[in-house]
Amino acid sequence: MRRSLLLYITCFAGLCLVLTCAGVLSAAEPVGVTVDRADEGSGLHWCKYCGRSMRVGPVARDVEGVVHQMLIEKMREKGVVPAEEGDYKRFINVHIFRFEQRKGGNFAADKPSSVGFHMHLMEGKTVGRVFEFDEEQKPLMSNLLEFGKFVERGGRWIKAEQLAEEGLQSGLNYMMEVLEK
Repeated sequence: MRRSLLLYITCFAGLCLVLTCAGVLSAAEPVGVTVDRADEGSGLHWCKYCGRSMRVGPVARDVEGVVHQMLIEKMREKGVVPAEEGDYKRFINVHIFRFEQRKGGNFAADKPSSVGFHMHLMEGKTVGRVFEFDEEQKPLMSNLLEFGKFVERGGRWIKAEQLAEEGLQSGLNYMMEVLEK
């Protein structure tokens, strides 16, 4: 019984290897990327994709292209193949609802960077997974529990792009469980 089960598993693994090498099975189905912004305004709004609440604020001009490029780079680092424009069944949508640059320098800031977005894994028009990133950098003394982030950031006030990059990395890590299937 055990010998036939072992033979079956070995044959199945060999067949999968042959089909994968022949290109019949592909672990790297292309994934599209779309990036948009919430409507202008401030205060509490609801996401038009997932219905979750979001604290809307200013969104810097032309930030969609920057976030799109960052996400493409992060996907490639993880081995996820970005799809060509309009050529995808599955895609990641990043809906930016706040993207504010810090006011001040690396070591002293009058206003810290603040970034908020929802990252949606979509299958057509259906929302699959949702990752929410909503962070404003805080001084170390206001939250000692975030000492690790303080050290990772070099003990400095970071730019909104760096904050967004942290969020995109975390969101993509969360999405990878589904994307690897």
